[in-house]
Amino acid sequence: MKKIILTLAALVLATAAFAQDREIDLESWDDFNKVELSKAGTRLESNLSFAFPMYFGWSTLTNINYKGEWQAARMLTNGLAGDFLDMNLGRSFTYGLTLLDVNLRYGALGISMGLRWSFMDFVFENSYVTIRPEGNSYIPVAASLIDPNYNGKKSKLHANYFGIPARLSLNFGKATIYGGASAEYLVNGFAKFKQPKNKMQMNNLFNRFRVTVEGGFSYGNLGVFVMYGLTPLFRQELSDARTLTFGILLGL
Repeated sequence: MKKIILTLAALVLATAAFAQDREIDLESWDDFNKVELSKAGTRLESNLSFAFPMYFGWSTLTNINYKGEWQAARMLTNGLAGDFLDMNLGRSFTYGLTLLDVNLRYGALGISMGLRWSFMDFVFENSYVTIRPEGNSYIPVAASLIDPNYNGKKSKLHANYFGIPARLSLNFGKATIYGGASAEYLVNGFAKFKQPKNKMQMNNLFNRFRVTVEGGFSYGNLGVFVMYGLTPLFRQELSDARTLTFGILLGL
């Protein structure tokens, strides 16, 4: 991660060296080290930022249904697992980091596009249930069947993505309102539980591509956001469940 950030910083400074009619404004860390390249004497302001904004939030699943093998597995595990896709919202943490953000502003209107890395934890409400690969599919099972020493500490699904977010914003002084969408690609997906630690690779459990819509409000460097997945989180033959994420936004 450090190498990526240093490379991006070098590209920014190299671009600035060739743009002799542009001014470089290196703001303080209090403003999240934003690097801006703005052309003087025009109403259209362009700037390039890296490593912000950051998103801290919680995720849950909506539109939960059970299809195919999961519908049959839900009936078989009823009483043991119940609705195994019920999530513990307070422990289902999501983090996102904008690695690169290019935006144009005309007066109060802003348009931006960038590159974002994010990871999402979905912690099961019933911590004794996990998902296990079974042939070409994935089924819910009692974690104790995988490891009899399991003590019910935590059972969860995890997915991380690289995405390209696009955003339209209105700026009123220090206040910003925005809406946008993002196209994302799954980098890694797995199921795991703790004590004893057990991790199972499950890239094929998730849809490899994900589309979200999002909106938020910020004042200064602090704000709130909400994101909704337009595409199912899992393979469509298993469930149509979508993600709903909300939380705190830093550095918009």
